[in-house]
Amino acid sequence: MENCTRTSDAAPLAGVAWQSVLAEAVRSPTELCRRLGLTTALAAEAEQASGGFPMLVPRPYLARIRPGDPTDPLLLQVLPRLAETVAAAGYTADPLGEAEARCAPNLLRKYQSRILILTTRTCGVHCRFCFRRHFPSVPMSSNWGPAVQQIAADRSIDEVILSGGDPLAMPDCQLARLAGQLAEIPHLCRLRIHTRLPVGIPQR
Repeated sequence: MENCTRTSDAAPLAGVAWQSVLAEAVRSPTELCRRLGLTTALAAEAEQASGGFPMLVPRPYLARIRPGDPTDPLLLQVLPRLAETVAAAGYTADPLGEAEARCAPNLLRKYQSRILILTTRTCGVHCRFCFRRHFPSVPMSSNWGPAVQQIAADRSIDEVILSGGDPLAMPDCQLARLAGQLAEIPHLCRLRIHTRLPVGIPQR
């Protein structure tokens, strides 16, 4: 099997590989609050709220948050708060109804001509509003043969969406392999990638 972790797969910017930036992301709410000059009370709340869904903030994203401002919109996207652990009437853990849209492992289909592949569970930033944080765990694989075969057999599908997680958190060689397999299907017209890596880790 091709080695997908070799350094030649990295996309460096200013001499730093995106994989290194991801590895060095801030994972401790206490550290995040300390770096931003926020209160210890807020840090304690964030630590308590992060148990079910760990915090992950890459440093390029952190650099864009206003220090000392607990209401900064970028901070609110990533800082765990106890409010997110409170059950609210009318809300569900699957707001998009993706459990019903699953047509095969790692494949979701809500529209006749479009299908979504869950490529990975890894992300470059853990958004607190993530609607897949409670999604039933399905083992991910770099063997896309069954999914590609199912798409190839259905000529009504003309668009494939790569999602996750974040597809750009995958090694280039895995992405290239999957894109190459999809490109061989004649009735596909579009390939879309759902990603926040260009925002969270511009090095990617």
